[in-house]
Amino acid sequence: MNNRGFTLVELTAIIIILALIFLIAFPNLQNILRNDKEKQYETMVKDLCLAGEEYIYSNLSNFGEFIPGEKIEITINDLIKNDVIDDKINPKSRKSVKYDVLIYTVLVDETLECSYNE
Repeated sequence: MNNRGFTLVELTAIIIILALIFLIAFPNLQNILRNDKEKQYETMVKDLCLAGEEYIYSNLSNFGEFIPGEKIEITINDLIKNDVIDDKINPKSRKSVKYDVLIYTVLVDETLECSYNE
């Protein structure tokens, strides 16, 4: 009689091999996902800063003259209300950025340096 199939020992060996592969691959997968979220976050911040700058430069009459060292605060909600951007989700916290703030510092050459505050 010729029975086809795997023995208990063979199945156990396959399960152990698959578990080892998973244990090796899982931390790498977590690192890849973490790095991807970090890159998405950095891209989101750059996009928000550029949108805020665009808003400032297209509404210069509302902001007056740039004075070096001056701080200009813009809420993301202001950008959304003025149709500069759509509401975005922070890839790290998975929350809306609607209530976050962009703070621009006017530099000596009258350019703007952006910082993002959650």
